[in-house]
Amino acid sequence: MLTILTFIVGGLLILVYGADRFVIGALGTAKYLGISPLLCGIVIVGLATSLPEVLVSASAAIEGSPLLGVANALGSNIANIGLVLGITLLVSTNRVDCPPIGRDLALMVASMLAVCFVLIDLNLSLTDGIFLLTSLVAVLLFMIYGGQVSADVSLAYSEECYRKPAIYLPLFNLFLGLVGLIGGSKFLVLGAIDLARLLEISEAVIGLTIVAVGTSLPELAASLMSVIKGKSDMAIGNIIGSNIFNSLGVLAMPALLAPSFLMPPEILFRDVISMVLISVILIVILLTRSANGFLTRSNGFVLTFIFVGYQFLLFTGM
Repeated sequence: MLTILTFIVGGLLILVYGADRFVIGALGTAKYLGISPLLCGIVIVGLATSLPEVLVSASAAIEGSPLLGVANALGSNIANIGLVLGITLLVSTNRVDCPPIGRDLALMVASMLAVCFVLIDLNLSLTDGIFLLTSLVAVLLFMIYGGQVSADVSLAYSEECYRKPAIYLPLFNLFLGLVGLIGGSKFLVLGAIDLARLLEISEAVIGLTIVAVGTSLPELAASLMSVIKGKSDMAIGNIIGSNIFNSLGVLAMPALLAPSFLMPPEILFRDVISMVLISVILIVILLTRSANGFLTRSNGFVLTFIFVGYQFLLFTGM
């Protein structure tokens, strides 16, 4: 048991450290190469915060546990809204302004519908994986063309790395971060699989809880950093963008690497429905925000309470 916990905790710590190093290195490299802040924000920061989910899902599929990868994608979406955004709103001392996000919300809804479409038959095929990845590329192109990602999004992580003129340090951070992400995801998946077998808990539950929360830590770090820097409204965009990528990119990994496997009915009737419901609640909160135009701690309490209730539902088997 101690070895399993060491793998899980160690894997999570390495994942978080790897994600942080990768983002700093990526932003520094982008600055050195003269890549626009818009493209950097969409491709580099957006991708980097979801890299743990991608690598964990891919690793799980390769290890013969694709259900763990599916659960990670769904659970991360739920954790992003209920845990990450909920805690961000609870701890924020400044008001959280709600920026114009109509198109982004529409894209998130579309990505949720894509998840429902591919999982309705409880079977992920290679065609489903290709469809999800194609949709992700289309969404990224649309966001780039429409300029929907803020040029300031890179500030959610590090302004210091943007002032590094030399290329060797960003490249070193890129390499170090990539090694950390790959190694951390490997340890986390192996520990999660062993824990599920030891406690006789389904891999889906482990993926929806421990793994999902662990791989959402970069998003939590980014959102809390936004609050610290006085740019708390960026946390909303971070959550929406991450959920779009999880729905289309992360879920595609088990479909592409271990296609045509059957899933238990609760994946659809419990987890997909829970993901859709908490997303609908988020949309309602955003569209009916306070009269002053910003989100409140009470909104954070509602989202966190829903997340805790969902975790209780998972472990009690209700």
